[in-house]
Parts: sequence; C-alpha cells; structure tokens
Amino acid sequence: MSFNVSGSQVSRMLAALIGSALLIGAIPVVADAACPTSPTVSSFAQFGDGAAYSLAPGGSFESPNVGWSFSNASVIDGNESFNLVAGSHSLAIGPNGVAVSPWICISSEYPSFRFFARQLSGATNASLGASLQWITLLGLSVDTAAGSVRGGSSWAPSPVMKLGSSVPLWLPGSTLYVRLSFRPAADSAWAIDDVFIDPYRR
Repeated sequence: MSFNVSGSQVSRMLAALIGSALLIGAIPVVADAACPTSPTVSSFAQFGDGAAYSLAPGGSFESPNVGWSFSNASVIDGNESFNLVAGSHSLAIGPNGVAVSPWICISSEYPSFRFFARQLSGATNASLGASLQWITLLGLSVDTAAGSVRGGSSWAPSPVMKLGSSVPLWLPGSTLYVRLSFRPAADSAWAIDDVFIDPYRR
C-alpha cells in the first residue's frame, strides 16, 4: 500500500511542527514547589499602597556583594530619601547600562514589584525600563517588559510593576525563577534603591 502526500499537505505539516516547536520554546521552565518565604512589611503604605512586600535579594544595595550583575552600573553613596531600608547606598546605572538582580522565585500569585528611582542625567522625562528575564524549556533567555519609570531628579516610588502576570505561569501553584532587569533609555542615567517584591501574603 502506498500513500501520496501533496506538497500543500507537507507544507501544513511542517508549519504545524514549526509552530509547536516555537510554542514549546516560549514555555518557561516551571516547578510545583512553593517559593521560600521571607518577612513582609507594608513598605509603600505612605504612598497609598497597602500591599505587603519583601525586600528583593540584595535590593537595598547595602551589602558589598549584593549578588546583582552590572554593566556600566555601580553601587554609590546615598540612600533613597524615604529610608524604607536604613542605609547609605543605592545603585547608579549609566547610559546604555543595565542592572540585573539575582534569580528570584515567583508564582502566578506574586502580583507586583516596586522600587525607588531618580534620574541622574539625560533628557527631561527620560525613562528607565524594568523587565523580567526567564528561561524557556529550550534553554532560551526571554526578556519580558514589566513597566517603566519617567524622569525626575528626586527620589520617588516606581509605579506598581507587573510580576507573576508578566510571564506565562498558567498553572496554579507553579513557580518560576526570574531576574529583574533595569535599563535606562539611551543617553540617560538613573539611580535605583530598595527593590521590593509583593508575594501576596495578606
């Protein structure tokens, strides 16, 4: 018995296979184990945000080895002015620089993260972009936008940045390791401090 397959059928099968491969490539490496717990506090209550937040690993930039990766960025003197975490340092990110946090465990129940920022130089109303980096099943690194901050020379809290809903965590209870990435717009420099994550524990 012989089978005849037309060219159009072959094309459709190849397209389906490629589509499946691309879909698998966009699926993150997830796990079912719960993320470790850490102390929470209503860090942004004075700004009308009653959510309970945990300080991100190294997020105060007070330790000599904060565990972050820097490119054209460095820890400098000067704490954010609201002093949510007592200290004397923050992180400066220069033009075309980037700062990336250590890997952080999140789940779909982790709604957001926030931080403090101020613009150090550059055009008025320049922006600082925040994104999430994660790894797919095929080992590909993906960078997903989470939000941005507009320029201001004084320390100010960032808007609420999306966390768990920014990545494809569809199954309840599944977890994913992500890194927070901060990158200024071209020709601008920024300082950030006191990066907090909301693990949604009320």
